[in-house]
Amino acid sequence: MDTAKRNLSQKVVRREAGRKGNGQDRKARSAGTAGKDARRPRGNGVPGTTGGSDARRPTGGKDARRTTGSMETRQPGKETIRRTARKRRQRGGVRAGAGEGLPLYPPVVALDVGTTKIACLVGELDADGRLARVTGLGNTPARGMHKGVVVDLADAAAAIGASVSQAAEAAGVEIEAACVGVAGSHVVSMNRKVSITNPNEDGRVTKAERRALLKKLKEVDVSPDLKLIHALPREYVLDGQDGIRRPVGMWARRIEMSGHLVYGAISSIQNLVGAVEDAGVAVDDIVLEPLASSRACLQEQELQSGVMLVDIGGGTTDVAMFAGGRLVHSAVLPVGGNHITRDISVGLKVPLPAAEEIKLKYGHAQSHLVEDIEMVKASAAVLDQPGARTVTFSRKFLSRIIEVRVAEIFTLVMKQARESGYLSSIAAGIVVTGGSSQLEGICGLAEHVTKLPARQGLPTAPVGVVDIPSNPVYATGVGLLLYGSEHIFMRGPSQPPEPSTATLGLWEEVLAKVKGWFGQRKKT
Repeated sequence: MDTAKRNLSQKVVRREAGRKGNGQDRKARSAGTAGKDARRPRGNGVPGTTGGSDARRPTGGKDARRTTGSMETRQPGKETIRRTARKRRQRGGVRAGAGEGLPLYPPVVALDVGTTKIACLVGELDADGRLARVTGLGNTPARGMHKGVVVDLADAAAAIGASVSQAAEAAGVEIEAACVGVAGSHVVSMNRKVSITNPNEDGRVTKAERRALLKKLKEVDVSPDLKLIHALPREYVLDGQDGIRRPVGMWARRIEMSGHLVYGAISSIQNLVGAVEDAGVAVDDIVLEPLASSRACLQEQELQSGVMLVDIGGGTTDVAMFAGGRLVHSAVLPVGGNHITRDISVGLKVPLPAAEEIKLKYGHAQSHLVEDIEMVKASAAVLDQPGARTVTFSRKFLSRIIEVRVAEIFTLVMKQARESGYLSSIAAGIVVTGGSSQLEGICGLAEHVTKLPARQGLPTAPVGVVDIPSNPVYATGVGLLLYGSEHIFMRGPSQPPEPSTATLGLWEEVLAKVKGWFGQRKKT
C-alpha cells in the first residue's frame, strides 16, 4: 500500500513539473514572438495590407509569394486586389502598416493612349496625398490606334500591356489601375447656363443647390451615341452678381451656373476601356487629354489672363481655351503630326519610318529661315529589306512641305477659336505642346498664322515634385498624374478642396462616371 501511494505521489510531482515547464516554454516563445514583432510594424486593420515585413509594400506586389521561415503568404486573386484597392481609395488611400519612411498611398498611374505612342507614368504621393515624384516611365509604339481611337482591340491591348510592364518594372510596383486619357474626333463639347430659385427660407446657398444646378446642367438632349465625360462648372451668378466661384455659404435668391460639357462616342470609349482592361489594368477615371495637358503645361497667370493650349499629337490636335482661370472651349481636330510625316514620305519618296526620322532631325516649320543651298543626305532604307538606300534633298524643300501642313493645323485651330466666341479673351497667347511641338520654328509659324504670342509648353509640376520628364511628348501623361493625385486619391482623412469651379471635374462623380462606362460596355 505504501509503495502504491509513493508511486502515485511521484506521478503527481512529475505532472506538476511538466506543467510548469510547459508554461515557461510558452512564456519564452511568447517573449521571442513579441521581440520579433517589436522590430517590425504591424498592420492597422485596413484590408488589402499585411503587417510585418509585408507592411513595407502594398499587397499584390511583383513577388506574388513571400516566404518567412516556413510560412508562405499567397497573393490574393486579381478581383480581390482591385476590390481592396478601391475600398482603400474610397477611405482615403491610407495603407496599413504605414510607419516612418513607408508610403501612405498606393502609386498613382497615368496612361496616355495615343495614335503613335503609349505612355505610362507611375507617380508616388507624399504623406499629404500630393504628387512627390515620378518613379516609373513606359513608352512603346502604339498599335491598333487611328486618330486617337482604337481600331484593333488585340493590338491596342498588347501595346498598352507592354508600356505598363515597362513602367511597372521601372517603378518596382504592381500596376492595378490607371487614369486614362481620351481624345479623338468623336469628342464634342458645349457651353450651357442654368438657374434655379433658392428654396431655403434663410436664403443661404448650400451644397444641395449646387448639386441641383449641376444636375440641371447635364440635362441636355444629345445623340444616344454620345455619353457625358465631363461636366465642368465655370462660374456662378448670385442675384445678378457674377464672378462667384464658391457659392456655398453665401446668400442669394436667384442662383445661376455656367458650365462646359464634354461628350464622347460611347463605342469609342468602350473600345478604349476594353483595350486597357484586356491589358490587365483597371480604369480609375477617364480624362479629356487637352484638360490633362493644360494641367501640366499652363501657368496660373496664363489661365487667368486667357490662354489657348494646342497639343499636336500623332493623329489629332487637341485645343483647350481658358479665360478667367476657367475652361471655356475644347475641341479635338482630326489632324496631327502623322499627316506631316505622310506629306514628307510622298514628297521625298521615302517610307514612313524614314520620313519620321527626317522630320525630327532636319525639319523646320519656317522655310524662309532655311538656306537655299543647304543639302541633306539621309537614309531611306526600309527596315525589313536589305540594302542602305539614301536620298538627297534640299532642306528648304523639306521645310516647305512641313510649313504648309503646320500652317493648315493652326488655321483650323483659329477657326475653332473664332467659332467659340472667346478668341478676344486670349491675352496670354498660345502654348504649343505635344510631340510635334519639337519641330524647329513651329512657335514662330504659330505666331505668324494666329497673330498671337506663342511658346512651347513643357510639362511642369508644383514645387517639390521631382523627376518630371521635361519632354513635351509626356505633357498629357504628367497632367494625368497630377489629375489622379488631386482628384482620384483623397488627401488622407480630409475631403479635397471645394470643387465648385474646378476645371477638371468633381470627385463625387468619378466612381459613378466610370461605373457608367463599365455598365455600357457590359450591355453590349
